[in-house]
Amino acid sequence: MEKYMLPCMFKRIFGLDCIGCGIQRSCNFILQGEFVKALIVFPAIYTTIIFFLASAFYLIDPKHRNSKIVVFLAISNAFIMITSYVYKMKFLF
Repeated sequence: MEKYMLPCMFKRIFGLDCIGCGIQRSCNFILQGEFVKALIVFPAIYTTIIFFLASAFYLIDPKHRNSKIVVFLAISNAFIMITSYVYKMKFLF
């Protein structure tokens, strides 16, 4: 399955990982049942999944007052992504 993954154009052009690098591999690990490896490869994978599920429920029923939940999940997901990216760039490269 890994041979069918899309290449990261940011990494190809600039030679650095982008903020979303690892999300495809992480999803692949989840499908294989390797949940800890998924978290190590892309630390925001579970918050991203929850964010997309909450966003889908909001789009299906916008009258249901869960927009604050979607905004909270978006902010927390962005925080986790940025923090893990800065950590990876500072300590791993």
